[in-house]
Amino acid sequence: MAAPYPVWLRWFAYTLLLTSAIPAGLTIYQLIRARHAPYYVLRREAFTRAKRWLLASLSLEAVAVLLLLAAAYIPNLMPVSLPTSTMTPTATATRAPTATPRPTRTPTTTPTRAPTATPPFIPTPTQAVPVPEMALSPLPSAVPAGEDARIAVITLATEEDAAGQPVDPGNEFAPGDHRVYLFFTFEAMQRGVPTTFAWYRDEELIEFCSDTWLWGQAEERDWGEKGRTSYYCKPPVGWEPGTYEIRVFIETRLQGIAQFAIREE
Repeated sequence: MAAPYPVWLRWFAYTLLLTSAIPAGLTIYQLIRARHAPYYVLRREAFTRAKRWLLASLSLEAVAVLLLLAAAYIPNLMPVSLPTSTMTPTATATRAPTATPRPTRTPTTTPTRAPTATPPFIPTPTQAVPVPEMALSPLPSAVPAGEDARIAVITLATEEDAAGQPVDPGNEFAPGDHRVYLFFTFEAMQRGVPTTFAWYRDEELIEFCSDTWLWGQAEERDWGEKGRTSYYCKPPVGWEPGTYEIRVFIETRLQGIAQFAIREE
């Protein structure tokens, strides 16, 4: 006979169902923001939060449903008294099996292989590079780029001097809370041309660093038609070990790729 289903556990399942309404409401709120936020980055962040809240709501609901369905299948866990035999068993000497000791392996710490720094500049990749979604989103007042518009990556560094020149350029840097600068030249860039700098870590887009804007119309980025400058990023949580890549686009035309590594300490 099955044991009676604990009443308190049933009420706990109902409580989980009611609690799941909270992340469900937050999911709806973030989805609304994902559709109506004024900037692409805000819409992407809202969509990411919506997925997390939806997962939390579904998890609570799944646990609650499993607890309710388990009522009919919980076996009787009370010990059952077996009848005692009146026969006196004949003591048969049995040889206890000898446990063969298994050799214990001393755990060894496998060192994490530091990411290998790859060549930093790939102006013409040999394989197709996908265009990020932000570069495909139409921008109001965008101006078509001329055929001679160019952006060429030069070098990477974690500092620049007062003249805007790189300090100790390289393609492998220490982790931590610092900037990484991408230095580049440009020419024939008209005001209003869509431009994208997409930053990746291990092929995953870093939304905080990446941006698409109309050339010359973003704050502190009125660089003119021809010259040399830099674009930097400093993630809120700092740079973590891994392999990174910066892909530069004019409209949807790839201009170059800069690769660097954040090494293990």
